[in-house]
This record gives sequence, C-alpha cells and structure tokens, in this order.
Amino acid sequence: MKNVFLSKVVLLAALGCIFVGNLQAKKKENDGHRNSNNVLMLGLNDNVKSNYFPKVMITEETGIMEDVIDREYNAIIMENIMASASGACKFIPTAADTHAHLHKLCSLIKVNGEGDESYSDLSPVPDDEYRKALDMADAEYLMVVNQHYLKWQEKPMRTLFHIVSYTLYDKDKNEVYRGNHYFTSMNLERPENIRKISRKASSRIASTIVNQIKLNEA
Repeated sequence: MKNVFLSKVVLLAALGCIFVGNLQAKKKENDGHRNSNNVLMLGLNDNVKSNYFPKVMITEETGIMEDVIDREYNAIIMENIMASASGACKFIPTAADTHAHLHKLCSLIKVNGEGDESYSDLSPVPDDEYRKALDMADAEYLMVVNQHYLKWQEKPMRTLFHIVSYTLYDKDKNEVYRGNHYFTSMNLERPENIRKISRKASSRIASTIVNQIKLNEA
C-alpha cells in the first residue's frame, strides 16, 4: 500500500510539473496566440463507475486507495495518450487538484449517462472560466475524460470491460466529438497492469482526437 501511495504522489507531482512548466512557457510567448495543436486533457472527479464493483472492492483488488481511484485511472489514461500521440497534436495532462481554477472547472462540468452512453456537458461552465483554463494551458481544445466504466459480465465469458468515454471541445466550448474506447481484463488489475493493457485503447483515443481536430480545422 505504501508503494502504491508513493507512486500516486510521484505521478500526480509529474502531472503538476508538466502543467506548471507549460504555464511558464506561456508567459514567454510574444505572439499572444494559443497553439492550435494543443489539447488540454482534464479527468473529472469521481468518474470511476461500475455495474458491479463498489470502490472499496476496487481498492482491495487494485491496491489503489479509495480516495484517489479516479485520479489514478485518469492519470494512467492521460499518460498513455501522451506517450502514443504523434507530433500532430500536443496533449497536456492535468489533475484537477493541480490548480484551483481547474478544480473549479472540474466541479462545474456535468456528466450524463454511463458506460458507452456517457458524455460531458459544459453548459454550466461560464464562458470566461472556460477560456481562462485554455489560456492557462496555451491550448485550443479541451478533452474531458468523462468516465471510466467498469462493466462486469459473467456470460458468455467472465470479462471486465474498461470503457473510457471522452468528449472533445473547441475554444468556443462547442462539442467537436464524443466517443469511447475500451479494453478488457479478466479481473480488476493493479495500476502497473492497467497501464499496460490500456495502451492500445489510449492510442486509439489519441489518433481519434488528432483526426477530429484535422477535420474541424479543414
């Protein structure tokens, strides 16, 4: 458990450093324009859901402390997206608690539905709050990790579907794309295994986002 906690701290600290570093780079810019290839990624709070597993069971099986399950899952997916992304887009990972403004933004975003039907809703977010978040990150798009839905099925084969839903928005808060990708396992897995088995799904998310941005700017 101690090792899990330390890995969580290191991971979240790394995400925070990336975000802060990006803010510092932003201050050095002279043209005053955001980079159209930058995508700010934001994982929502309390976004790990399941049709079978309560969070106490997820903690028992994965070793992830209950109060950071959502942050751990978000961080893993965002880390994999960053690692698999091509040079066409720069993905900027953030944890909602790395900055007060992002925490506020995260608390305002609503999520409707579950599993492959889940999607986020930015209507409660004031336009100026939204633009401020993008300005801080020097980004033109926001990708919201809406939900990680752990769907357990007994038949025809015992399988756990990890459904990751996400929504892409442009600088004007317009929805550009919503979708989901999934990966499977036989059981709940520890973070190091989740990181491995989610790589292909994360890569598909990255390529989908890149293609949608190309279409949006065509």
